[in-house]
Amino acid sequence: MRKRTWEKTEAAIAALASVEDEEPLTSHGRSGIVRYMFDLPEQARQERDALVAAANRLNGALPVRTLDASCVHASSWANRHSSAFLSQEYLALKEEIRSSGGNVQPIKVRPIPVGSARAVLPGATEATAPAQQYEIVYGHRRHRACLELGLPVLTLIEDLSDAQLFAQMDRENRQREDLSPWEQGVMYDRALKEGLFPSMRQLAESLGCNTATVSRAVALARLPDEVVVLFASPTDLQTRWAAPLTKLASEGLQVGLEQARTRLKGNPRMTPSEIFAALTAADSASGNRRFNANPETSTLCLGGRRIGEVLQDAKSGTTVRFYEKLPLPMFSAVAQGIQRALDKF
Repeated sequence: MRKRTWEKTEAAIAALASVEDEEPLTSHGRSGIVRYMFDLPEQARQERDALVAAANRLNGALPVRTLDASCVHASSWANRHSSAFLSQEYLALKEEIRSSGGNVQPIKVRPIPVGSARAVLPGATEATAPAQQYEIVYGHRRHRACLELGLPVLTLIEDLSDAQLFAQMDRENRQREDLSPWEQGVMYDRALKEGLFPSMRQLAESLGCNTATVSRAVALARLPDEVVVLFASPTDLQTRWAAPLTKLASEGLQVGLEQARTRLKGNPRMTPSEIFAALTAADSASGNRRFNANPETSTLCLGGRRIGEVLQDAKSGTTVRFYEKLPLPMFSAVAQGIQRALDKF
């Protein structure tokens, strides 16, 4: 600042000398140069104040950097289903980033300590890995698009703990409605199982959301695989289905599962709502009849394929069920086999 002021002063003196060499100064010319010289301290003060104000605005702001997308990788807490990168929304985002030459809205990352196990990307070694790498806090789709397009990625950089990263990632996702309830639930369930938060209540408090919301999302994530695979994608599962599907899972899913499988076989294009209705129809039709919480089930197979089951339930007794109508010779052989088994007792 002082150097700049002296430069202006020297320029004024040089101008004065030049004028004196060339022609006599009028009173107007002399007063203008004198006024310019005396105004210098005030201009310097204004410039200083402007710089101080700009520094104050930047105080606490995160550094923004353009990074090689290959030096940034997905968070260990991210749980976006692979189908999210095939959706029309993602393809539209990718096209927008391509046409803009990069992501206009920065993603957020945290630096990974050099030398840590997390600092080595899949397929790389400690020798070939860059000196500094980063883990995504939020913005996985924007990063993935830049990576696939071969573009650098614009980032905000902040050093965060695991709990802080988890909380910021969750808040960003909920504000954008970015993750499905099932994806959110898997994320919450893992955080609980790995001890990032000691309880569901404390997890909800840390994230600033309702405990019931967290509970329903975790319930979806904990549904048996045999239920989840009925849907084209687990992201089709809806929050309001958590309670009835959890209830069926605890009481015995066999009837509902077979109904859903049979209907899907006849109509592979069933909507998620229709699949849910098929799963819960048997329970509704029976007046919410409760099954034994721990039924004894034995699966019947033929050539490595499930064709039926023997189910023993406290209220329904013992039932032998086949999923399809048996040919008459097979039906006779099954009946005779059961009879021979009974004759031994």
